[in-house]
Amino acid sequence: MWSTLSPQWQCVFEQAVRAFREGNIPIGAALFDENGGLVAADRNRINNDSRTRKIKGLNRRLSHAEINVLRLLDTSEYDPESLTLYTTMEPCPMCMGTALMSNIRHIRYAALDPYCGMTHLAQSEPYYMSKQIDCCHEGGEAEQFQLAMQCITELRSLSDGKSDIVYRQFKSYAPKAAAAAERLYNNSTFAKLENELCADELYDFIISEIRI
Repeated sequence: MWSTLSPQWQCVFEQAVRAFREGNIPIGAALFDENGGLVAADRNRINNDSRTRKIKGLNRRLSHAEINVLRLLDTSEYDPESLTLYTTMEPCPMCMGTALMSNIRHIRYAALDPYCGMTHLAQSEPYYMSKQIDCCHEGGEAEQFQLAMQCITELRSLSDGKSDIVYRQFKSYAPKAAAAAERLYNNSTFAKLENELCADELYDFIISEIRI
């Protein structure tokens, strides 16, 4: 449950829950120094950028959590190679490449992304391998919570006529998280609860639903 998460994971999941409530993809990310101190934190903003940031030429599709965090990094103050990037979801091709080119060498992700996760590049592509990127998959309940939120988000997008290809990948990889997501999606009180509960309460609520 929430109390078993490290402060680093609590930080990024707080960001993920904020993204979830704002109608974005529920992913949070943060950079921490060698002592575990927070350097920068942010979340996915692909939808609220389109609503609130009327900047000419802004490509909201690039507003992924990891990209937003890496943009905040002041390299005159921090050596990127000494920092660890925490993210609630395995980085996609864009985020993995940006982390590499930002000289990030340590990546921690809670949930594997069976659809477009790209951490395998660190062990398969010569250029990535030359940088000796340290990638670590947290898994466990943290992964189940993340994938349940992802599945709820995907189910909501299906009602708008979007493809179910991502949802099917998540459901195949994490059937219990998907089953819990389906129950919550069909629960008329959940939409209210998700906006009333704090991040720690929402985390424990969804984990309890997954355990059923």
